[in-house]
Amino acid sequence: MDKNRIIEKLSWIFQSPISAPQPITNEFKEEQYHFFENYVRFLQDNKFTTREILKKGEKATDESEIKVGDLTEDGLKFYLYGIRKWREKYDRAKDGMKAINDFAFIEKKLKEFRENQK
Repeated sequence: MDKNRIIEKLSWIFQSPISAPQPITNEFKEEQYHFFENYVRFLQDNKFTTREILKKGEKATDESEIKVGDLTEDGLKFYLYGIRKWREKYDRAKDGMKAINDFAFIEKKLKEFRENQK
C-alpha cells in the first residue's frame, strides 16, 4: 500500500455535502478539529503511529491529515477497526461533543482489538 496515500484530511470532511452540514458552522469545524486531536493523540499514545502527527498542545487545522505511512501496521488495522467505529458513533450522536470525548468507547474497541490479535 502506498505510504503517501492520505486516509483522512479534515478539509475533505468540510467539503463533503454528505459529511458536513450546509452551511458549515464554526461549531461543526471546532468539533471536527477536537475529534481529530482526540483520536490522533489516542493513536499516538497507544504506539499506533510511526511519527508524531500532532505535537503536545498542537491544534488541528483544515490541512491536518493522516497518511498510511503515519500508522504502524497495527495502527492502520486499529484505525479501520476502532477509529472508524468511533466516527460512526459520532455521526449518529445527538450530542457530538459527548461522542467525541467518549474515551470509554474507544478504550473498549482497543481491548477488543487486542484480544482479537492474540
